[in-house]
Amino acid sequence: MFRIGVVTLDGFALMSYASVVEPLRAANLLNEKPIYKVINITYFKEAKSSAGVIVAGDSFIGDDIRLDIVLVIAGGDPFLIDDQKLFNWLRRLSKFGSIIGGVSGGPVILVKAGLMVDRRMTVHWEHAEGLSEMRADIVLERSLYVIDRDRMTCAGGTAPMDMILAVISAKQGIIFAQ
Repeated sequence: MFRIGVVTLDGFALMSYASVVEPLRAANLLNEKPIYKVINITYFKEAKSSAGVIVAGDSFIGDDIRLDIVLVIAGGDPFLIDDQKLFNWLRRLSKFGSIIGGVSGGPVILVKAGLMVDRRMTVHWEHAEGLSEMRADIVLERSLYVIDRDRMTCAGGTAPMDMILAVISAKQGIIFAQ
């Protein structure tokens, strides 16, 4: 089973979260047996979206967990997040082979963790200028999503759905993804 960790930081956008998990749920439903396991990862027992919806954590930031993909979903002002525990944990997961991704403001977290060196990327439009000012050495594209080797980034809203459908297409084929 393909294990996808979805890291929800308080203030995350609910639309971005749903655009990640719903295509995976649908893929599991359409297949004869589950293909994807979504693991909600939070700091404490839960995370609160910008709309006030609570997502309970199945696992927690810092846990020793094996994941194929880790997607960080951040909303609000991700530039204010300066959390070495989170950054170190993401670097450790990357070192052990997890594909690391960011959704909406999540790519800002990946840059702050030093995980986007020599990688193409995108971010939610409202964070693009600030990210370019913060780091002149990043390769920022204005795209819905960018997959560059072991990194995945996308804008917010429904852009994560396009990125996840690309993942499903790569694993199960384009006909299944459609």
